Amino acid sequence: MNITTAAIITDCADDNARARQQLRFSSLFGIQPTFLGVGREAPDIEAAGNLIDQLDALTNLPKSRSDKNLESVILVNVAPRGDAVKKKWDNGTPFCYFRINGTLVVSTYAGRSLGLAKARGLVSDVQLMDIPTVMKAAVEWGELTQEQATHVSQTQFRSYEFLPLAAYWLTSGRDVPATTAPVETFDNSNGMVWCIDAFGNAKTTLRASDIDFEEGKTVTLADGQSAVCVRRLADVPKNTSALVIGSSGKDGDRFIELVVQWSDDGFHKSDSAASRHGLGVGSNVLA
Repeated sequence: MNITTAAIITDCADDNARARQQLRFSSLFGIQPTFLGVGREAPDIEAAGNLIDQLDALTNLPKSRSDKNLESVILVNVAPRGDAVKKKWDNGTPFCYFRINGTLVVSTYAGRSLGLAKARGLVSDVQLMDIPTVMKAAVEWGELTQEQATHVSQTQFRSYEFLPLAAYWLTSGRDVPATTAPVETFDNSNGMVWCIDAFGNAKTTLRASDIDFEEGKTVTLADGQSAVCVRRLADVPKNTSALVIGSSGKDGDRFIELVVQWSDDGFHKSDSAASRHGLGVGSNVLA
């Protein structure tokens, strides 16, 4: 495969972890990945929305570019932790992969990171990898020594030691051992915030069809206040909360954003949608 673009979405995003992950990826693929660190509040929801945006950024290109048969890789590492996870998987949730329109996505399996992709019909099942089984195959291929394979199987930094290796082998044509598993779903009936942008606007997991979007319609929010449906941000009345068709999403199906239009004296964070409605990543949107 001719890998020309790549991205990493992860909750292991301090400076040390970032540098190591980027260098490991570059050493394997010869290109520098885009790096996106997610926060500690609902990181899997944040990753889920960003995954849709990154898949969108890799599609709908001009014909002169899309005809070149270029390939991309997105790594997603946002793993739920705790006793419940350890009881099910000894060293954390396994990784999985799927392909869509020339893009290989390799991701942690458990949690909500792939839930929005499933809701949009982009993926239903994934290929689930067991790290010790993949490491056994890597030794048989002659790619790793037994000592190296044991280290990768036991590491606590799997997004550095295993995740880029798995992607590298998958893009190199290796028959990486895996089993088919369904993507998990989650309750999105009230919608959740997956990103607060630089202006305090809230990108949500909702789409127009989820709220029966109609220009001028009033919708009750989780905090008991209301917002009016307005298709374009530019048309929202000053100092008004509105639900608009946002820029994030994929193809013609964009996420709903909760916004507050600037008043005459300009933008103030104290009067943003996030501040006015008490929102953060993971907050419910609708009542």
